[in-house]
Amino acid sequence: GNSTMRDILFGLQVQSIGEKPYKSLLELEDERGNRNGTSITVKAKEIGLRIFPMADVYGGPLIGCHVGSDIAADLLAIGMDQQNHDVMLVDIGTNTEIVIGNRDRMLAASCPAGPAFEGGEISYGMPGYQGAIESIALHGSNVKYSTIENQEPQGICGSGLIDILAELRRTGQMTELGVLPNGEETFSVVPDKGISISRSDISSLAQAKSATYSGQYIAMRRYGAPPEKIFKLYLAGGFANYIKIESATSIGFLPNIPNERIIKVGNAALEGATIMLLSQHMRIVSQQMFRNIEHIELETPPDFFEIFVEGCMFNPMATIIP
Repeated sequence: GNSTMRDILFGLQVQSIGEKPYKSLLELEDERGNRNGTSITVKAKEIGLRIFPMADVYGGPLIGCHVGSDIAADLLAIGMDQQNHDVMLVDIGTNTEIVIGNRDRMLAASCPAGPAFEGGEISYGMPGYQGAIESIALHGSNVKYSTIENQEPQGICGSGLIDILAELRRTGQMTELGVLPNGEETFSVVPDKGISISRSDISSLAQAKSATYSGQYIAMRRYGAPPEKIFKLYLAGGFANYIKIESATSIGFLPNIPNERIIKVGNAALEGATIMLLSQHMRIVSQQMFRNIEHIELETPPDFFEIFVEGCMFNPMATIIP
């Protein structure tokens, strides 16, 4: 889990993670030289886990801020420490984490995207459950959609929300600022079910998208690798598995990287956790890898606000000049 989730599991005080400089107590202790690394191992009985009482319970290392042990697991799963070319990991969620680099240098950032693309704060938004509209295509005034498990439509999940935004732009039914024609407040997706997307929904999605946009843009610029120099883009997380790449890049949710260089790795955190479980050596590798990752705070660049405003527009990502 992220830093907060991990430390709560181990019964640690998490107040310091919510205050500048947004670090776990174990990170602060490590910086003071009072411990070696930010991973943690306790006995099951110490945290009330109902397995063999003397079993070891391991929590992976933390990079910094909210970039936690789930990302440590992601990096093991994709073999980031073995990459000779520049690659980028984007783990999409309420908090989106980004790591860019190769075996010699890595840089990480955390983006507070919020719950909009997971269905929160959106009129007919919902998680990826049965009946969620997961893909949408517009043909003139006709809306074609598919739902999860082909059930009756109940709402729109994240991949469907990205599709509808991209399709409204493609067909000229929404401006780059998210404005619908003739001052309309809603666009009907499934009229007989009353499912629609509103101007307010579009505004919330624009801000959520911009957080992810800004994180990727700033990380690539800081690292010195624009999209054309990214050898592979790894998309992690359950939501990312269902995103239509063309839709995501057309509205700037993802950078302009050719489809063949974008790899969906699904629940890479679970894969990485399995690697940690099976190999003490790989746990050491993970800890060493994290020590060499530079963490950047997104709000520190002087032009952050300009980048965020650009990211709120439904256009492909602006040209990055390192």
